[in-house]
Amino acid sequence: MSNRWNPTWKIVKIVVDDKETEVCYDESSKLYVCPECSPECKRGVLPTYSSYFFNAEDLARHLKAHKYALWTKKVISNKSEIEIETQEEDEDEE
Repeated sequence: MSNRWNPTWKIVKIVVDDKETEVCYDESSKLYVCPECSPECKRGVLPTYSSYFFNAEDLARHLKAHKYALWTKKVISNKSEIEIETQEEDEDEE
């Protein structure tokens, strides 16, 4: 039994917002890889960091989220909420 993953990348096209997008698909694990998170998969190497998906629909949703950078906006809003709460607590203590 091997403890290493040797992907067999295949470039496939999926439709995202009525546009065809080339993505990587590993034939051995049956996983899709986000081409924006890890463009090195198109060169046939194992990505050091990436987002993996079991189906093309989930990958399409993830690619749409890249357009809006939803994860960064959420983190920023949480930080500002924490700062506001901290300021309110400081004012209450005074």
